[in-house]
Amino acid sequence: MSLSLRSQFLIPIVAMLLLVCLAVTGLSWRFASNTTRVATEARLRNLLQLCSVSKYPLTQPVLDQIGEFSRCKIKVVDQVAVTNRLFSSDQSDGTYDGLAIPLDRTEDPSGLQLSGLESGNFLLALSDPQERFERTTQAFWLPMATGILSTLACSAIALGIANRMVRRLEVLKTQVNRIAMGEYATVEVDPRARDAIASLTHSINSMSQQLEKAKEEIANSERSRLIHMLANGMAHQLRNSLAGAVLLLQTVIKRNPQNAPHEIQMGLQQIQLAEESIRRLLTISRHGRSGNDQALSVQQIHEQIDGYTRSSADHHCIDLKMVCSGEDLPRRITKGTSVISALLNLVLNAMEAASQQVTKAGDPNASQTQQGMVQCRYVWDSQCGLHRWSVRDNGPGPEASIKAKMFEPFVTSKPEGIGLGLPTTALLAKELGGDLQWHRDGQWTEFVFTIRDS
Repeated sequence: MSLSLRSQFLIPIVAMLLLVCLAVTGLSWRFASNTTRVATEARLRNLLQLCSVSKYPLTQPVLDQIGEFSRCKIKVVDQVAVTNRLFSSDQSDGTYDGLAIPLDRTEDPSGLQLSGLESGNFLLALSDPQERFERTTQAFWLPMATGILSTLACSAIALGIANRMVRRLEVLKTQVNRIAMGEYATVEVDPRARDAIASLTHSINSMSQQLEKAKEEIANSERSRLIHMLANGMAHQLRNSLAGAVLLLQTVIKRNPQNAPHEIQMGLQQIQLAEESIRRLLTISRHGRSGNDQALSVQQIHEQIDGYTRSSADHHCIDLKMVCSGEDLPRRITKGTSVISALLNLVLNAMEAASQQVTKAGDPNASQTQQGMVQCRYVWDSQCGLHRWSVRDNGPGPEASIKAKMFEPFVTSKPEGIGLGLPTTALLAKELGGDLQWHRDGQWTEFVFTIRDS
């Protein structure tokens, strides 16, 4: 049968206290017994010496009278077992503590003592051992009571300490059981606690947090795997459809290259945007690695993004600016095609947010539309060796419900969206040795896309 923690803690302590109590009681009994024996021996010796030097005759009636005053029996005997030491003497009426001393028969000038001297060579004093036992018991009870009370007090204190420790350990046991069931809530720790249990609690809390983090990573990994599967399927279906549309428009242009409608060129641009979306999906399926990346300059990247988005910006009256210093325009980007895919996603999101910008002015019942603004600015960080693009818009910003998890797959506030754009861009930035961050600066929402120079 297994013992509880409280029993395992208390049983050894109480057993040790009882053993100590018994040991102290035994020693106290031994000490009290020796002390009362010595006291009894000294009392009888002093009595016998007093009788031996007295001037009155040592007749038995006189000795009996002296014994009544001293609560003992005094005799003159011819033979004893030992002298000058307390011994046990068997008498006809029982067993006594006895002490004998030789009787000095020197001539007494007065003749009083010798004239009435009983026949014998030794003076014997007998004392009831019950009296000595009672004095021994009286000396024994005090340390015994002290030991028992000390044992009870220490047991009560140990019980309180055990209860406190067991309660804390039971909390940890419950926490471990919850962790085993997949619940990773932490346990509150008293800031004043500095013992081993507090350290164990911190360790369990740390383990719980690590397990929760690992659980989230596993879930993200599963979502990423699902995204890869969806991306492959969607990419192939879209590519087949767009390929037919491109062939049809190119056929129309070839039949009448001089008088091809401008709308056809616009349609081809929109198809190119769709192809960029397909490329982003394929990038996901390849874990962020594009198979046909081309090295492009910053100027080429900005020109392509501007070409893809200019018509849409003009249509929605959005002020789109591609900003870069003249000395940085020729700078080469090894993964230029991937960067275009990522920045195009950020710029299109910014344009969509900027198109929703509405401000109230004048009459509170009236509203006017302020022109949306989008800025894509490139900066070369020479100290860290990083390419950094900042995409800003003056839109209303992300909704509060998705701010903390904007870069997670399938998180979106758009009714028609699927929540893959920002996760794709963040994954691509990580693959290229950088990251994707965002913040709200006044009336502006800014996304910072960073990659490392390779």
